[in-house]
Amino acid sequence: MCEIMREFERKSENKGRREGRAEGRVQEREAIMRNLREEGMSYERIARITNQSLSKVKSFFKAKQTA
Repeated sequence: MCEIMREFERKSENKGRREGRAEGRVQEREAIMRNLREEGMSYERIARITNQSLSKVKSFFKAKQTA
């Protein structure tokens, strides 16, 4: 029984790490998009550089304006 619990804990820790890394990648991408926009880059070019759809880039900046 203890071995089953340890395995469960290891899997939970691994899932947490994966989720943390994914969140970190999202935050990094958002920081890059903000920096590119501050440099005067167009939404289209930001989308191309960050490998995001144009609609995602536009909605990201629209959400930031209303916040």
